[in-house]
Amino acid sequence: MTAAFLRIDARPHIPARARAVATMATLGVLTGLISCVPSPLPDIRWDEPEILINAQSIPLHAGIAFGAMLAGITWLWLTRDLVKCLLVFAFGLIAWLVAVNTASEVFSIVVSSELFGTTPGAKDNREILGLLLGGLAGGAAGSGLVTFGVGFAAPSMRRLQPALPIVTTGTVLGLLLYPAADLDVLPLLLVPWQALVAAAIAYVLTLPRT
Repeated sequence: MTAAFLRIDARPHIPARARAVATMATLGVLTGLISCVPSPLPDIRWDEPEILINAQSIPLHAGIAFGAMLAGITWLWLTRDLVKCLLVFAFGLIAWLVAVNTASEVFSIVVSSELFGTTPGAKDNREILGLLLGGLAGGAAGSGLVTFGVGFAAPSMRRLQPALPIVTTGTVLGLLLYPAADLDVLPLLLVPWQALVAAAIAYVLTLPRT
């Protein structure tokens, strides 16, 4: 028997804030852990423009998992409109690809620059700065696109005030790219990023409508 809340004719309903935030944070931890599983697929790149689609340590299924979770929550809490749910999924996946490639591009630009000159340790300093700035840029781009995507089902999220907590959370947590890369511990970035961005989305969805 299918649970009542899964029925296509059941009315979507957002739970109370504490439950919604806890649910989204838990699902974000789960998708974050799934995202850390190395990809069994070969590396996939587009050449013009150069875009990384999949790599063993940067798997495409990370975006698929997070996007699917967001689409599922949209179905359960916001709307039974399949098109809107698919758009939420698509933007969750696109957000992952854009975040990864933005961070990589910023890192490459900083490392190939002449910042800090040619003194000993300059290259290491450029790499650290590149990871920090790349993490910020990628986190901002990813969280911004996720917010825009969920906005298909909850248009109020596209306004500055509701979107700000989500984008700020994603941007700041992008700084975790540096320790994650330095220690080669991908979960240090993906698990808290996905969990807390998801929790921020739940928080915004449960705000009183004005």
